[in-house]
Amino acid sequence: MLNLGDGPSQVFTTASIVGSVAFALSGFMMGARKRLDLMGVFILAFLTANGGGVIRDLLVDRPPAIMAGLRPFYLTAGTVTLALLLRLQHRASLERAWIFVLSDAVGLVAFGITGAIIGIEHDLNLFGVVTLSFLTATGGGIVRDILVNEVPLVLHGDFYGSVAILLGLAIDTLHRADLMTPASLLAVFAAGLLLRLIAYRRRWSLPRLNASFQDSPSVPPSH
Repeated sequence: MLNLGDGPSQVFTTASIVGSVAFALSGFMMGARKRLDLMGVFILAFLTANGGGVIRDLLVDRPPAIMAGLRPFYLTAGTVTLALLLRLQHRASLERAWIFVLSDAVGLVAFGITGAIIGIEHDLNLFGVVTLSFLTATGGGIVRDILVNEVPLVLHGDFYGSVAILLGLAIDTLHRADLMTPASLLAVFAAGLLLRLIAYRRRWSLPRLNASFQDSPSVPPSH
């Protein structure tokens, strides 16, 4: 196990909790928009918050972290309960509020770095480290969107998954250069958070392909 030091470990733990709440709230809002029942909303919120970590753990052949304790369940249950009490399902603009955007960005960066570190601990190559970073940070959202029959937002949305990929590259580079220290990890965390917030503010996105296919004329059946 990599020794991150008490400071960075506490930062990443706190950031992961904040991110889990934001991701669970995202799942809650999606469930409300799709008019799911309470069970469906809870399941969607839980998988949005924890799906990425489950996919990551299964890929590296270790028991999913959600099986090791009840904190993921309590965080999701608390988030959904509070959201219902505050009737947040009626606030369509919630996901554009600055506190939500900041919390979501914190979770994205924390999960991305955690995924990359786990990849390094399992001696994965660059592609493996970046993949775990990407899936840990975005896997929950991908599962959420697939469950409600939506094209995953990460495939067509703003500069989101790209941040996770860059985080994986940064962590792998630090490791190979033997520069993995508590200070450097905190610097990557701060840089990743700043990058995500700037990308959101300036509406950065990757180029899209605009295909203009025409339907082929129907061929009459042969006699």
